[in-house]
Amino acid sequence: MSSMTSGNESLHVDPTFVGQLQRDLELAFNVLSDRCLYESAKWTAEALIGLDLGDDDAPADDADIMQDATVARTQLEYADACDITMFDRMPPSERRKYTLAKACFSCREYDRTVMFLDKCDSPKCMFLRLFAKYISGEKKKEERSEVILGPLDGDSTPNKELAIIIGELEQYFRSSDLSKHDPFLLYLYGIVLIKHKCEKAAVEPLIRSVKLYPYNWGAWLELLACVSTIDQLPSILAQIPASHIMAKMFEVVTSQELFQSTDAVFATLSQLEIVFPNFQFLKVQRALLCYHALEYNESEKLFDTVLTVDPHRLDDMDMYSNILYVTEQRAKLAYLAQLASSTDKFRPETCCIIANYYSLKSEHEKAVVYYRRALTLNRNCLGAWTLMGHEYVELKNIRAAIESYRRAIGVNSKDVRAWYGLGQAYEVIEMYYYSFFYYQRAAALKPYDHRMWVALGNCFEKLQRPTEAIKAYKRALSLSEMEVSILQKLSSLHASIGDVASAARYSQLCKEADTQS
Repeated sequence: MSSMTSGNESLHVDPTFVGQLQRDLELAFNVLSDRCLYESAKWTAEALIGLDLGDDDAPADDADIMQDATVARTQLEYADACDITMFDRMPPSERRKYTLAKACFSCREYDRTVMFLDKCDSPKCMFLRLFAKYISGEKKKEERSEVILGPLDGDSTPNKELAIIIGELEQYFRSSDLSKHDPFLLYLYGIVLIKHKCEKAAVEPLIRSVKLYPYNWGAWLELLACVSTIDQLPSILAQIPASHIMAKMFEVVTSQELFQSTDAVFATLSQLEIVFPNFQFLKVQRALLCYHALEYNESEKLFDTVLTVDPHRLDDMDMYSNILYVTEQRAKLAYLAQLASSTDKFRPETCCIIANYYSLKSEHEKAVVYYRRALTLNRNCLGAWTLMGHEYVELKNIRAAIESYRRAIGVNSKDVRAWYGLGQAYEVIEMYYYSFFYYQRAAALKPYDHRMWVALGNCFEKLQRPTEAIKAYKRALSLSEMEVSILQKLSSLHASIGDVASAARYSQLCKEADTQS
């Protein structure tokens, strides 16, 4: 980033850049709050608190900063950016209605919000009306869905408002000048297209939205939902201002979601941490990158730091509970469950943490109860679907496990745990061709995890395909530290195809590895 000097010991941030970024984030918080986008507004406020503002809470001198604003604007503005205030204009009569509708939205009275804005034509009023209609439709969909994994659960119960919203938005875009499209209406269009299973069509309006107004973090997250493989990321980055700090945030989070714990990703994250040294969101991203790289101790330390600074933060704490589960730290997991429950027992993250605690105690029925509770609160809670699938496997209810994993993939097709879980479930019932397909998908998402290749190798063995099994195990061996079990497999497989020399070589390596361990 041009506003930061690199070097190891003398890293510092251009105060002009930080001063302008502070003002942009403060404006963004007001803009997002005014449109009832509270999650994005919260993220923006946390970013603002996390900024490195030097010795003072504000830039040294606004006059001095404005004299040299050009440098900062190269990172924060570009040709496609719009003046967001132009979409705030509305007649006084509409403004009064908007104030009331906004209050109703804040009280979760979505149908009243729609009613009060019914005859309002300004883009801002149109956004809040259609957004409220969408939320209302989602709420009614949840009410019709009944019990988790019941006959009416899932895609069989659609949001009936989607088609109406899409029709109105398309009419608006056709009838207005391209240069005057409201970035928030483009954002909403992207949301409803994704819900309508049209992810490819959603990319274009979401890219236009973030180009027009980059500080809506919700739009970046919806764009992330459209990225299914790491190969898609360069083409998207080519269409957005890649040097903008929000694009850098998007790049890091997308890489983390796609399990790319590379040096380049960590370098970009380090740059962002220079600008936002106290932004807990970035610390969590680093912790998750370490988690995906199987560096559990480092990830745990980072989560501990986040909890020390913000003990009532529940966002992503279910991932922290996964680490404590894997490392079998029952006492620490019990403390986290108690802390989360005292903060908010009706958050999906809290239910997942408690479920992990019961699972670690091998009380799988109780764990399922809490995962179901998490899904009752939020049917798009990815971790709950996947982990509930694991619990059903433990309970030998393979049919329910498979359905849980399928629902997890429906929420997020990038969830490697769900693909891997499906492979395991079908392997249990000896449907090895199905198992092979799902293990392949898991390996494609996480090709540097040796466990994926071990699973594929085992599947090839069951399908009586020793040559392919050898290739898979060799790939697993190249990604692991000479695991004895993999060497044993390679030795026996080479023996089975008559390659005595290779079998002897792997047998010798196995003995050496066993001696060293």
